[in-house]
Amino acid sequence: MKKLLLSLMTISSLSLFSQQLISFEPSEGYVTGDLNGQVGWTTTGIGPGTFVTNQVVSNDVATDGVNSLKIVKETAFSGQQNPVVGGFKSLGETIAHNDFTISFDIRLTEQGNNASAFEFQTVGDTPAGSGYIIRLRFTETGSILAAQTVGGAASFATTSGQWVPNTWYRVKIVGSASGLSYYLDNTRILTGAFFQEYAFTDMRFVHDNYAGNGYMDRIAINNEAALATGNLLSTISKITVYPNPTSDYLNFSGKVFSAQIFDAAGRTVSSSKVSNGQVNVTNLAKGVYIVKFETENGTQTEKFIKK
Repeated sequence: MKKLLLSLMTISSLSLFSQQLISFEPSEGYVTGDLNGQVGWTTTGIGPGTFVTNQVVSNDVATDGVNSLKIVKETAFSGQQNPVVGGFKSLGETIAHNDFTISFDIRLTEQGNNASAFEFQTVGDTPAGSGYIIRLRFTETGSILAAQTVGGAASFATTSGQWVPNTWYRVKIVGSASGLSYYLDNTRILTGAFFQEYAFTDMRFVHDNYAGNGYMDRIAINNEAALATGNLLSTISKITVYPNPTSDYLNFSGKVFSAQIFDAAGRTVSSSKVSNGQVNVTNLAKGVYIVKFETENGTQTEKFIKK
């Protein structure tokens, strides 16, 4: 009986471990600033034990809570031939290339000849050493490409997806026995061949170190169910806050139960129930803040200015 219970406990813990949701929030152990060393993340190395410092947890914009991952040009390097500058995360487990679902929100700020190309990558062990398993590229012209191998020849296939600057997109990649399927805002943009058919243990959000910023949030690894509440907001009219800027009260256009206010450093400066559809911000110093509020359909965040 003891062996059976131990076996069940082990299976249960493995099942929980294989599901991850990363939103870069303080509740997950993140703080605003340099990403390197936070919750198992590293950044691009510039020497033994030395890493770039401009890939950060940021509260500029977010789709869940107040923070997101921000990857930007690094002054330590010139432009690169391939996307190699950014954030790297060990998943703490081995994920089969033909049995997974990974999704994330992404928002890029710039297109053009001088803009960066951004990539989501997974990496695993291959007979030749560490190698790419998935490469999904957001080009500087707005197209979205996926690496695949057909008949022994590796190339980037052009998907039907397109992106425009300063717009959040939900990306989902599904690995199955038939290949890799890629989705943009729940629309399938490509079902293609595998790039390399090996398990992976790491993921990366990187760019080739030209102009423009990339933001990533709500990374889900085999954990789509956890996003159900958050996705509901995308199909329901969002609540707005006004006036913005404000000097005394912040009003809500719909039913809100409670609100937390965070300063530019991600620190909580106010937390209270919402009375008569508004919160009093008179005592806040002048500056930029983020309000996170609870509605009938989940949480929502908005940025506002106290004048």
